[in-house]
Amino acid sequence: MNKNKIKLKYLLGIWKTLPGYPTKEDVIYEINAFLLKDGRPNGEFSPQTFKSIFGAGWEKENSGEIIRECISSGEFEETKKSTETKKWYRIKNNEYYTS
Repeated sequence: MNKNKIKLKYLLGIWKTLPGYPTKEDVIYEINAFLLKDGRPNGEFSPQTFKSIFGAGWEKENSGEIIRECISSGEFEETKKSTETKKWYRIKNNEYYTS
C-alpha cells in the first residue's frame, strides 16, 4: 500500500468518528486495509469479505449502499474468478496501489 497516499484521518485512526462516516473513500480504504492485513494486497474480494470487514448487517447499512453503488458504477469490477454462485471483485483504479 502506498503510504504516501493514505490520508491523515486513516493514519490517526479517527475516520470512523468523523461526521459523514462512512464515505466511499472510507469503504475503499477499509477494503484495502483488510486485504493488506489478509495477505492479498490489491487483491480480489467477495461479498463474504464485506461481511468480514463491515459485519453481518453490512447490506442494510450505509456501507452496503456505497458498495452497491461502487459495483453498479464499475468502480469495483467483477473478475474472471466469478461464478454464477459467487461474485469476485477488484477495485478498478485503486489509488492506494498506483505510483
